[in-house]
Parts: sequence; structure tokens; C-alpha cells
Amino acid sequence: MKSRFAAPLAGLLGFGLLLLSLAPAAAQLFETKAGQAFMIDAETGTVLFSKDADRPIPPASLAKLMTMEVVFNAIKSGRVTLDDTFVVSENAWRTGGAPSGTSTMFAKLKSTIRLEDLIQGVTVQAANDGCIIIAEGFAGSEANFATEMTERARQIGLEKSTFVNSTGLPADGQQTTVRELALLALHIWRSYPDLYRYYGQKDFTWN
Repeated sequence: MKSRFAAPLAGLLGFGLLLLSLAPAAAQLFETKAGQAFMIDAETGTVLFSKDADRPIPPASLAKLMTMEVVFNAIKSGRVTLDDTFVVSENAWRTGGAPSGTSTMFAKLKSTIRLEDLIQGVTVQAANDGCIIIAEGFAGSEANFATEMTERARQIGLEKSTFVNSTGLPADGQQTTVRELALLALHIWRSYPDLYRYYGQKDFTWN
């Protein structure tokens, strides 16, 4: 499988990140039709633009940022390695894989996949099956992993973000804000420089 995103950061991170090195004066001239927006300077954390930034919204695929934060933190702490492998369950295959009709890395049912390949599937292709495989491998079920996501969100200072699944697929009770998405992306950039590089990867050939 070969997946290609023309602008991976614009696709997955762009909405939540908005870490533009703009002067405050220039930001004052910025306007957007978006209902919510939040822009900060990546180096200083200075808020450059804010529009209804704390209104709860569904995270959609940007929930995968929190999934990757949990994974990156586990790698950094030594609890897992990039070479650890995870099994593709029927639930992961059916809910996020080829039968789902959603963004997928086409993981084969009951196959075994390295964590690094799953990370690339998620960051390059926004693969829902990759997220679920990781969630089940880490916590036994996606629901348990989503609880870990929310707990981890609180640990890094995200007070309003609540996660119900690892993918961002529609689910009651799942919410975040554009401010917290931006702060999450900034946290990933600052905390995991060796792993953040996957978000700059333009394509991924696997299987």
C-alpha cells in the first residue's frame, strides 16, 4: 500500500496546530469564516488570534493527535518500542479497516504489525484501523484506551478534551476545543522531537 498526502501537516495537524510565526500586528488583520480558530506563536506560545476558541467541538480525525501522544509518551518512557507488534482484531479490521469505508491502511485481519508501521499508518494516512489496533494492543480495548487518552489529556493540561475512541469517528461525549488542539499539537512538537518527524512524512509504503 502506498499512501500520499500532499501536505500532511496541513491535513492532520493544520486545523489544530496553526503554529504560525507571525507578528502580532499582522495577526490582528487576520480574518476567518471558521466558527472557531486559535493561532499561537510556536516559539513563545503568544496568542496571535482567537475566535470562540473554548467552545466544545467534536475532534473528528484530530483525536488521533491524542492517540499519538499516548503512544509517543509510552515510547519515550520505555514501556513500548517501535519494534513491538500488535495483532489486527476483527473489530479493528471491520470498524476501521477495508470494510469500514473510512480512512484505512488496509491492515489484514489477524495479521501482526510493527508499532512503527502503525504510527506511520496513522500519521500519514490517518488510518482508523491503525488507531484501533494500537488502542486494543495498549489497553485491551478501545474504550479502555480512550479512558487513558482522557486521563493523559488532563495530565498535560487539557481540561475540556474528552475522548471516547482512538479514531475521532463520531461518538457521543467526545469533545475538544481548538485551543486545546493547538496546545496538544504544540506539546507533541516540543516533547517528542524524534517522533514528531512522522508528521512531516509525505508518503508511506507498507505491505
